[in-house]
Amino acid sequence: MKPARATVLLLLVGGCSFFVTYRLSHAPQTSEPQASPQTTSIQCDQSLWQYVYNPGGLQVLDPCISVTGSVEEVRKEADGDVHILFRLDQQFESLLNEKNVSRQHGDLVLEPICQGRVRQADAEEPCRYNGPYFEPQIGQRYLVSGAYVRDADHGWNELHPVTSMQPVR
Repeated sequence: MKPARATVLLLLVGGCSFFVTYRLSHAPQTSEPQASPQTTSIQCDQSLWQYVYNPGGLQVLDPCISVTGSVEEVRKEADGDVHILFRLDQQFESLLNEKNVSRQHGDLVLEPICQGRVRQADAEEPCRYNGPYFEPQIGQRYLVSGAYVRDADHGWNELHPVTSMQPVR
């Protein structure tokens, strides 16, 4: 009976080893590295949080991620932030929730902070800083890094604050 168990165990381990080796050697090859939301190529600037208007309304899902996609719309907000609708590349679509789909046209919201004139009195104090400034162009692809959060007031997911926004060709 013991030789039979040893043979079965040997076949099982050998089969698993063959499968793993085969899968690793036949993995799809791409000319560009595939980014994932958990892999950040840029460190996020945590000091930007001190300038966020109403940070208590943001639930942090991941303190720093990087994503790629294209700018679809840019809107200036009364608190000085810019609200960007960002069409994510396919590999990042899992970052969206039902509110992103139903209320933001299937886009992730990007919120670079303190980008324009503050028209809301209670937001003036938080926006007294000299942080990164972005001029996103509609249709342009970007690599964007920032805190991945859920806006508790609206329910959708965002990158807020945005630390960097680099054009991708």
